[in-house]
Amino acid sequence: MYQTIRYEKNGNIGIATINRPEALNALNSAVVSDLEQAISEVEKDAELGALIITGEGRSFCAGFNLNDLALDPPEDMGRIQRDFYIMQRMCSDQIINMRRCEQPIIGALKGFAVGGGLSISCACDMRVLGESYKMNAGYLSIGYTGTDMGGSFFLPKIVGYARACEILMNPARFDAQKLYEWGFANRVVADDDVLETAVAMAEEMCRETAPFGLRLTKEALQCSLDGTSFENCIKMENRNQVLASNTNDG
Repeated sequence: MYQTIRYEKNGNIGIATINRPEALNALNSAVVSDLEQAISEVEKDAELGALIITGEGRSFCAGFNLNDLALDPPEDMGRIQRDFYIMQRMCSDQIINMRRCEQPIIGALKGFAVGGGLSISCACDMRVLGESYKMNAGYLSIGYTGTDMGGSFFLPKIVGYARACEILMNPARFDAQKLYEWGFANRVVADDDVLETAVAMAEEMCRETAPFGLRLTKEALQCSLDGTSFENCIKMENRNQVLASNTNDG
């Protein structure tokens, strides 16, 4: 069903693993397409309480495979259209899909998270980092910008504006312990324990909660990130609480 990822269910938890270890799980159009399909499958599963995203091998995601940009564009479009539609917009749509995903997403992350890997890490709702995790805005080193795929939206809200500037305006690598101290991670564990810890977090979260209730909780929290007014947050909470109280679980 998928070419570049593995998707499996562990009870009421979904696990999507980017499976290109030979390329450090670098993104390409196939990876993005597979992730989009997996998230769509997750959203339609009413019993699924949470999704974990991780990477196979020693890297979470080394960003977009820039070698693809050296290839000639398709005959029906120029290079700019190819770069926009096939690279930039397709990759950014993945972050939009993650945010729209109704279930909470936990990143089980180790090794390199460069460029797009940084952005996917930021788009997770919670993060478990392996001790080897290193994140950087790698595009800066090749003349691109440090803001890509929603990083400028999420990161200041996670670690604060000044620290986000330090990360996104500097191609240096930031390690797991520093990022944990800055509030980016929920846990830092040994690499071998990353997925197990993320699964345990998801199981604890889902054990005595209703999937619909978790979805409505994420909806309200994500809405607050947009700078929605206090009164609108209260209105959404009121609406969601009444909805949840009238479900079978409620």
